[in-house]
Amino acid sequence: MVASTDIKFYVHSNNNAPQLQNAYGSMIGVLDACLVNGISLGQVSTLTAIGTTATAVFSTAHNLLQYQVLKITGANEVEYNGEHRILTVPNATSVTFQLGSAPSTTTATGTITASLPPLGWEKPFSSANASGGGRAAYRSKNVLLPSRPFLRVVDELDPAYTATYAKYAKVGIVEDMSDIDTMLGVQAPYDEANPDKNWVGSGSGTSVVNGWARWYYARSASLLSSGGDSTSPVNGNRGWLIVGNGDFFYVLPGVRPSSVDLHKIPPYGFGAFDSLIHNDNANTFLASSYTSHLASQSNNPSGYVGTTNNTSTKNLLLHRGYSLNGRSEAANCYSIGCSASIYSGVEDYIGSAGLAGLSPFAPVYIQENVLRGILPSLNWLFQKKPFLNNQAIENSNSMYIASDVVISGSLGQVIFYLGDL
Repeated sequence: MVASTDIKFYVHSNNNAPQLQNAYGSMIGVLDACLVNGISLGQVSTLTAIGTTATAVFSTAHNLLQYQVLKITGANEVEYNGEHRILTVPNATSVTFQLGSAPSTTTATGTITASLPPLGWEKPFSSANASGGGRAAYRSKNVLLPSRPFLRVVDELDPAYTATYAKYAKVGIVEDMSDIDTMLGVQAPYDEANPDKNWVGSGSGTSVVNGWARWYYARSASLLSSGGDSTSPVNGNRGWLIVGNGDFFYVLPGVRPSSVDLHKIPPYGFGAFDSLIHNDNANTFLASSYTSHLASQSNNPSGYVGTTNNTSTKNLLLHRGYSLNGRSEAANCYSIGCSASIYSGVEDYIGSAGLAGLSPFAPVYIQENVLRGILPSLNWLFQKKPFLNNQAIENSNSMYIASDVVISGSLGQVIFYLGDL
């Protein structure tokens, strides 16, 4: 059986991947590449097959990882073209994958190019800022979803904010839009007493409050420590990982250009979750650093994300509450594991991998006033970092990738399901 290619992932070290920097627009650049445009890898030197096992060879190091999805175009023999799951990485310049059927010739001909194909989202609205960055709205193309709200992203300097402060994109769920600045219907997060709370900064200087749901990507302080946003981050490229498909995605950014911040923030994310409620027509989640700290106030953005923590202060935003009464939910929505004290991958809750010979993990459930649903792909890990960062894992004929994360100042790890082999 040919491995599934629905769920894809991308990392900062892929050739020609956009980078998260200490500059506005960085987050939108990464989202555009992974969700909408894809990442070009250039020409393939040779493409051969033995039976249905194909080997692609590049002239230079490809920097691809096992289980990434590769798209081949330009081969005269159509069996080679299309999206393929990378099954092995024999060396720095070659990868192998499985074809649906044996090709007509063992060596492909034509001008053959490779890319990392996008997740297949649309970006119907956007605007650019003359000072850098801009605004963007993304939406799933899957019209069979119960609802398709927009992810609105504001990744530009707010007039109330200072350009040298920490960088983050302000994000929110918007039910409908007619242009990038005209938002209709229910939003999450949303404060009836202050409708602009998530989008417009207030105050000034170090006392500014700029946004409510934030995707951080540049800070002076490590994710292992607290610090204020008003301290200037250093320049340089940050590590990141994006995992998802046409219905949902997660983005795990580092915040500093150093090895310690390859231990990325707990998964930010957006999209459709797997609802456990019959006829749930608002099953959209948003995971963010859900905080409205002053710029000068010491905080750690990894401590306010609902996907891997389990206390009431780590909130997962849902587009609408269970009652579906037209209001967004935040305060009572958070992800849960099997115990109120468990953070994913931080401790050996079920023995160590070395002693037990296994590394158990489980789905992440969403607890509202009912058990609302399951976060797609994401898995809670019950041992302390048993895998390497970005390690490919095979378990019961399914594919996974492990990702290091920092959870409230502690090193942890999560597991993403990628599909079946």
